[in-house]
Amino acid sequence: MKKTVFGMMLLIAGVSSSFACDICGCAANAFSVGMLPNSRHHFVGVRSTFRWFESQPAPDGHGYRGISSQFFSTTELYGRYKIGRRFQVMAFVPYVYNQKTDSVVTPVHGLGDVLAIGNFVFIDNMDSIGRVFRHSGTVGLGVKAPTGSFFKLGFDEVNMLPGTGSVDFIANVNYSVQYRKFGLQNETGFTYKTENKYKYRFGNALSISQVFFYRWDVSSDLKIIPQIGFNFMHNWKDRKNGQLSEDTFNGGNIYNAQINLFILYKYLGINAQVYIPLTQQLNQGLVSQKAMFRIGINYFFESKK
Repeated sequence: MKKTVFGMMLLIAGVSSSFACDICGCAANAFSVGMLPNSRHHFVGVRSTFRWFESQPAPDGHGYRGISSQFFSTTELYGRYKIGRRFQVMAFVPYVYNQKTDSVVTPVHGLGDVLAIGNFVFIDNMDSIGRVFRHSGTVGLGVKAPTGSFFKLGFDEVNMLPGTGSVDFIANVNYSVQYRKFGLQNETGFTYKTENKYKYRFGNALSISQVFFYRWDVSSDLKIIPQIGFNFMHNWKDRKNGQLSEDTFNGGNIYNAQINLFILYKYLGINAQVYIPLTQQLNQGLVSQKAMFRIGINYFFESKK
């Protein structure tokens, strides 16, 4: 049982977000569920993601740039329920708090867009101790509902709002291979965005994460799993009334170094992740990511299925 919980913990990572001017907000970024657990356990957890950006808009007629900073945070209640050996259902309920600082401080907060995703386990022999190589993999499809607010009277910075106002669709593939105490994990996620009733459509988003890990069995109850790797994110440009326009021009790429730490004690798991930007080209270089990190806690329940 403990080996099963550990195999599950190895695969709980998370990457979320794509970054650019109007798409560095919490609701509009590329969604990623992380390295999915493939075991006989349900789980419930809470995780928080924090990101900081700096924007340098083109100078006005007097050469003034009006540099501003943006802080985005999301705290999610999420969980997973097993349906037999091959199927999983996950749900995420986010609460968003965003803040922009320039000449004044502008906070925006509220319930975000709720998301559900179903996964098919196409391989899982992580519990087969006698195997030299062990594998785990899932493919998932999900939908995001427009439960978060996308309209605020007199407020036109759409990236700051808790929701997107649109129904979006997610495709996600997770795969892990382990050799003795070493392993390699990959996650690729794509988010397809639709137009909302205000004729605004956030750009589609792609996220790819590749990490190496090492398993340290401190005791029969305590496992520590450090990870290191790279993350790539790409966002397509937003559209307004079906057209690209100056105030919606954005999109771009970012490459991050990714450092994760997972601690599992019996049925309780704690994880922390840090993303360090290596190179980026966001909104023609007018936006830069300064920092991003995530911390979460999970509790696992035995499943009889």
